[in-house]
Order: sequence, then C-alpha cells, then structure tokens
Amino acid sequence: YLGSIVNDSGWTGNISTCDAGLISQDALDKTLVRINYFRRLVGLNDNITFNSDYFDMQQQAALMMDANTQLSHHPSSNWLCWTTDGDYAAGTSSLGIGPADYHSSKCITGIIEDAGINNTAVGHRRWLLFSRASEFSFGCTNRAAALTSFGDAVKFENRHFPDYIAYPPNGYIPQELVFERWSFSIPYGNFSNAQVLMDGPDGEISLNVVSRTDNGYGDNTIVWEPQNVLTSSNEDIEYFVTISDIENNSVDNYSYSVKIFKP
Repeated sequence: YLGSIVNDSGWTGNISTCDAGLISQDALDKTLVRINYFRRLVGLNDNITFNSDYFDMQQQAALMMDANTQLSHHPSSNWLCWTTDGDYAAGTSSLGIGPADYHSSKCITGIIEDAGINNTAVGHRRWLLFSRASEFSFGCTNRAAALTSFGDAVKFENRHFPDYIAYPPNGYIPQELVFERWSFSIPYGNFSNAQVLMDGPDGEISLNVVSRTDNGYGDNTIVWEPQNVLTSSNEDIEYFVTISDIENNSVDNYSYSVKIFKP
C-alpha cells in the first residue's frame, strides 16, 4: 500500500485549453498496484490490468469534472471542456474530485472509502471489488479522476470468487483503511431481509444498516455503519461480524472477524 503512493501524477493537461493530457507511466503503474492491493485484501483476483485504448476517454471525463469543479455521470453539453467521449466515460465510471493532490492511487482509496450522503450503497467500492472484474481503464488530473465501472472500457470474466467479499475484510487491516461504511457482498445474494450483528471488546456494537436492496452496482451488497469502532488504539482490536438471513444463496449465515491494527 505505501509503495503505491504517488506524489506527482505527471499530468500533462491544461484546463484553460481543455487539454485532457495524460499522467505518467509511474502514476498509472502505482494506481494499478493500489487497485490490486485492495482486491487482494478481500480475497479477490489481484491481476487487474488497464486498457490503454480508453485512457484518453477517461482523461477527458476527469478533465470535465476538474474544469467544472463538480461531479456528474450525465454532464450537460454546456459544461466547460465537454466532449462526446468524456460524456460517455463520465456515465460509465466511478468519479472523484478532491483537493490539489487528489490523483492517481489516492483516488482509489477514496473509491474504497466511498464517503458522502449519496454513496450509502457504496457503489464505487462495489465496482472496484466486483468479483468478475479483470480490466479497467483510468484517467485523472491533479484533483479529479475517472475509473471505468462498466461499458466498453471494462472487461468482465466468469471466474472463481471467494465465498463473500467483505470490507473491511476477514483478518488484519491497518487502522487508516477502516472507514465509516462496512459492506458484505455475494454475487446474486438477496439481502432484503438480512441482519447484521457486531461484537467488539466491550460487547455488542450499535450499527445502522444503510443499504440492503440497492443492486446494480457490481455484486449485491449489504452496507452498515457501526458506531464507536476503535481505529486509534496502540493494541490490536478485534470485531466479530455475523450476517444472517441471506436469501438466494447456498449459505444464509456467515461469521468472520476484523482485526484492526496500528501499523
């Protein structure tokens, strides 16, 4: 994870001339390392590749977000730097925008966190951790990014996937990668009546399930926000999670533990 930090994206574009530019090969390589890090962390295939044929299209989408200082999957044609290719990429990508250094691999961590009131279904996280994914494309400026989620620039394959995809996952995870929203995914699983229970060092954890049936983003997923999770302890902290009453799946109950550690 630390080895995939990018300090300079090497972006060659220019907003005033609507030049989408490119980022450096080093920034692309480390962004791909970060994607595969998160996929490996949850037990998925970690051999994702980038489709370079769509880099320019993704760059145009990222440029549009940066130039207009907002995000939209359906930008108006009167947006600054609007293009047909950029519009298509915006509609098929996970988009992000942030401060001046929100680029490259840092955007990938933002996609996994999936913060914000409009992202309770963690759709961006789900696309990045989609069980069938094998290829993405990516573009960014120095403060905006577009990672393909579906469409022509993405390649999906039928492949072996783990029994479930949890974030944070079963096992150890560093404190700084534990975020407000926890999620549990199973391809085609039905979580409409599913329940989540969590226990921590002091007993049962209060939580709020924020999404059960928001499907259509990668694998079907249940999302919850636990309260008072410890992410600043000098000692390892273990949380036990049980998901029950899952329908349309050969197993309807799962239990696992998340061990949060200070690196």
